[in-house]
Amino acid sequence: MSLNECYWIRCNRCTSALSQTQLHLTNCGHIFCLPCLGLDTKADRVDCPNCKTSTHLLEINSRLGHNKSVYFKDPEIEFKEALKKFEKIRSFQKFHYENNIKNMTAQYRRAAEAAKSSEKIKEDFKKREAQLLMAVKEKDNMLKEKEEENSNLKNKITHLNQMISKYKQGGRALQERVKELEIDSQRSKENFMAVQNKLESMNLKRRRHEDDKIGNQKPVFNVSQVSFNLQRGLNQPTEKKSRSSGCMLLERQKNNDPQFQHFRQPSIPKFKPTKNFFTLEDTKADGSFGFPAVGDDSICGIGFNKPKQAFRPLSTSTQRRKDRVPAISQDASIISEIPLFNN
Repeated sequence: MSLNECYWIRCNRCTSALSQTQLHLTNCGHIFCLPCLGLDTKADRVDCPNCKTSTHLLEINSRLGHNKSVYFKDPEIEFKEALKKFEKIRSFQKFHYENNIKNMTAQYRRAAEAAKSSEKIKEDFKKREAQLLMAVKEKDNMLKEKEEENSNLKNKITHLNQMISKYKQGGRALQERVKELEIDSQRSKENFMAVQNKLESMNLKRRRHEDDKIGNQKPVFNVSQVSFNLQRGLNQPTEKKSRSSGCMLLERQKNNDPQFQHFRQPSIPKFKPTKNFFTLEDTKADGSFGFPAVGDDSICGIGFNKPKQAFRPLSTSTQRRKDRVPAISQDASIISEIPLFNN
């Protein structure tokens, strides 16, 4: 139903209908047309002719707000719509009410069943409580035993710590003693080295003195017999091949004369033309050769495996005493007789 069809919408003073002229609504609830308000055009605020109060004007049309348009609707239609809303609200609330009752009855039934089963649970809890009490008592007894064991172990640990401290003190004393012994051993080594150097120098002087005595001694045999025996030994030579030089060595028969039992007969090498005598082919040989002099009791040889020695001049029996250096005695039997000197 439109606003123009509403017969009751008229001006409160001239009773003009909405279809005849434009009507306006005041905040105080009155309806007027513009001529009755004494206006040619619409104004925001006017004085109401009925209640004489300043009010705001609203044009009555389809653009009225929801709060104002409610007054211009059909009440029967509004009642039917409100009744429908009421039924919806009532059915919604009824559904939830009944649902709550069903849920509460189900909960009550479950609570009753739980109350019945709770008695059994209580009995089970009592049995479990008794078992737990027994277990607690056993644990208490075990704790007491463990505490006693811990106290015993603590006593043992304290005893062991005391023993360890004693052993540490003894170890420190031993270390100090070892250091003292090392110092004493070092001093004894130094003393031993000094005494050994003195003994070596004394042995060297003694050997030089003995060599000088031996060099100054006169021969105890006849020189004429030496030349005779040499001539007799040269008449009957024997040949023997040398492995190192490839020469044939002439060896003389052994002399059984007691006068010359300490005399060493020299061997004379025989040159072999097929062998190059001056090439060092047999480098692994340890043999040596030489040309002895008459009356010499040794042969000064040249070693093939010693290149440095190959170029040394051969010394005679008269020069050998000057070249030879007496060896230092390596006998350690005298060391045990050396007294220990304390600084």
